[in-house]
Amino acid sequence: MPYEKAHALTIRSSDFSETSRIIVFYTREYGRLATLAKGVKRKYSRMIGQVDLFSYGEIVFASGRRRDRLHVLTEACAFETFLEIRTDLARLYAACHAADLISSMTAEEDPNPDLFDQVLRLLRRLEGGVGPGISLFAFEARLLALTGFMPQVAGCVVCGRDSRARAVAFSPRLGGPVCEECSPGEADLVEDVPSGVLALLGRLAADKLTRLDRVTVAAPVARQVRSFLNQYESYVLGRELRAAKHL
Repeated sequence: MPYEKAHALTIRSSDFSETSRIIVFYTREYGRLATLAKGVKRKYSRMIGQVDLFSYGEIVFASGRRRDRLHVLTEACAFETFLEIRTDLARLYAACHAADLISSMTAEEDPNPDLFDQVLRLLRRLEGGVGPGISLFAFEARLLALTGFMPQVAGCVVCGRDSRARAVAFSPRLGGPVCEECSPGEADLVEDVPSGVLALLGRLAADKLTRLDRVTVAAPVARQVRSFLNQYESYVLGRELRAAKHL
């Protein structure tokens, strides 16, 4: 088996046997990658503490020759373990939701270095004490942009009429706001989405707000953004993610 090396973030882990685990990484070089970590649960395994959830480091794995064969993790060295994230439920749920989104919205072994950088930036922001709400909003907006799911945020998606001055109906199917004249007959609308919610997501998707430690989002607005993202992500994925209800 050829051996490969990658910079990796641990996004999921599950038991495989009494001594081994399946560990899913999001890597800069290979995208989402599932590996078999043999013996990682043994008391004296060299990988203990190196592949904990959300850790960032370097891995070496033996590449499976067939698509139905797991890659075998052979080495792991953690650079950052983000222990502070585990001390606060809000930060932990934000990181879990991000991991669920990466698992659900990316194809296996389809690299996206820009998206990898966004996940790492999110974890560093959470570890550094930046608010979990705005940190996660920024990550989700960039994720939607980088995966091609970012909706239109200004102007009716049907006729183009400017809708920024008021709350709008939003069509997940059409991927944008729909004005009063165009909304009749459109099913599954998300009603009364404040135009400010879409404007904020548009700025975050364009990466125009980089100093998030200086950004304050009022609690009512944050709830509106969270509600909209939960509904839109559920539509895109066809299901609700587990951590969404805790955000």
